[in-house]
Amino acid sequence: MKSKNDQDLIDANRKLADSEARHSLVASQRDKLRKEVGVMLDKMKTLEEELADLREKNTAINTERVALVATCNFLTEKKTQLDTERFQLLNKIRELQEKSAEYMNAEIALQEERAQLRIREQIARATADLNLNDDRVLASFETPEADEFMMTDVLPSEVKFRMTAHEGEVHDVEWMSDDMFATAGSDSKVRIWRVSPNKTDATKVSTLTGCVGPINRLDYDAQRHVILASSNDKTCRLWNVDSQRLLSTFSGHSDKVSAARLFQSHNVISGSADRTIRQWDISSIRCLRSYLVGSTIFDIATGCGTSQANFISSHFDKKVRFWDARSSEPTHAVELGQKVSSLDVSLDGLQVLASCRDDTLSLIDTRNYGIIHLYSAEQYKTSCDSTRAIFSSTGEFVLAGSSSSSVYIWNTKSTKLEKVVRTARDDSNQIMSLSWNPSGRGLLACDRQKMCTLWR
Repeated sequence: MKSKNDQDLIDANRKLADSEARHSLVASQRDKLRKEVGVMLDKMKTLEEELADLREKNTAINTERVALVATCNFLTEKKTQLDTERFQLLNKIRELQEKSAEYMNAEIALQEERAQLRIREQIARATADLNLNDDRVLASFETPEADEFMMTDVLPSEVKFRMTAHEGEVHDVEWMSDDMFATAGSDSKVRIWRVSPNKTDATKVSTLTGCVGPINRLDYDAQRHVILASSNDKTCRLWNVDSQRLLSTFSGHSDKVSAARLFQSHNVISGSADRTIRQWDISSIRCLRSYLVGSTIFDIATGCGTSQANFISSHFDKKVRFWDARSSEPTHAVELGQKVSSLDVSLDGLQVLASCRDDTLSLIDTRNYGIIHLYSAEQYKTSCDSTRAIFSSTGEFVLAGSSSSSVYIWNTKSTKLEKVVRTARDDSNQIMSLSWNPSGRGLLACDRQKMCTLWR
C-alpha cells in the first residue's frame, strides 16, 4: 500500500513539473507576444502619423494642381488670343509690304517717266537748235568719231585722294556712275559719295541706315535706282538711292548674310554663314526657295552663262558652285586650292574670277567649267575671307587687294603682273574691296583703316 502511494506521489510530482514547465513556456510566449504587440502598436501609430501627413500633403498638392490647371487654362486662352493677334499682325505686315512694294514700283516708274521726259525735252531742244541744212552737222550725226565710243582701261598712276569713309572698317565699295560711288562698312551704314570735277576729293551725298550689324557686300540695279546691302544682322536690305528710303528687309537667315545680289530684275539671291542660299521676291518680300549647300557661303555672283536663271556661289569647302535657280542642286562644282573668298563675272558672262585664300586668283570658263588662267605674285597675300577680286571695266585686267596695303593688277589674257599700287605706307593695312570706274579711268579701294582711296 505504501509503495503504491509513493508511486502516485512520484507521478503527481512529475505531472506538476510538466505543468509548471508548460506554464513557464506559455508565460514566456505571452511576454514575447506582448512585446511584439507593443512594437506593432508603435509602428501602427507611426504609420498613422505618416498617413495623416501624406493626406495633408495630398490635399495641398491637389489644391496646387487645381490652381495650376486654372493657370494652364488661362495661359492656353491667352496663347490662343496671342496667336490670333499674331496672325492679324502678319496679315497687316503682308499688306504693308505689298503697299510698300507698290510704292516702290510706282516710284521707280515715276523716276523712269521723269527720265524719259528729260530725254524728250533734251531731244526737243536739240532739234530746235539743229540746222538741218548744215551738211557738216548731219555728217557729224551720221559718222561720229570712232574714239567717242571706244573705251579702254587705263592703269592707275597716281593717288587723287584718300579719305575717311566710315567710322570703322570699310568692307565694300562700288562705282555707281562715272562720278558717284557707294561704300559700306562695319558702322552698319551705306554712304553715297560724289567725286569733285577735278577728282581731288569726294562729297558725301547721303547715308542709308537701317542695318544693325556690319555690312558685307553691296549691289545695285542697272538704272542705279536701288541699292542692296547684306549684313551681319542676318538680313539684306534694299534702299531707294534717290529718296534714301528703306524699301525692303529680307530676313530669314540664321547667321550673317555674306553676300546678296539683285537677280532677274525682280528677285534677290542671298548667301549666308548658315550654309544656305535663299531666293527672295522683291515685291512680296517672301523667300521663294532655299538651297541647302552644307558649306559657308562667302560670295554670290549673277549675270553668268547664257541663262538669266544662272548664279554662282563661293564656299568655305574650296568649291565654286554653279546653279540654275530652277533646281535645288548645283549644276556643277569646281574645287580650288583653298576656301574661295570672292567672285566676279566678266561683262559677257562667260568667265568668272575667283579669289582663293591660297593667295591665287582663278579664271574659270562658265561654259565648260575649266580653269583658264591662274594669277599670283610673290608678295601677294589675300587679306581675309571677305576680300574681293574684280575685273577692270572692260575685262582687260584682273586685280585684287593684298594684306600689305597694295593692289595687284594682272593682264587678263597674258597673266602678266602689270602693276602694283599702294594705298598707304603701313604694310599692315588690309585692302577689303575694289571697284574700277565704268569709264575705264579710276580705281577705288577700301580698307580696314576706315579709308577709301582713288587712283587715276
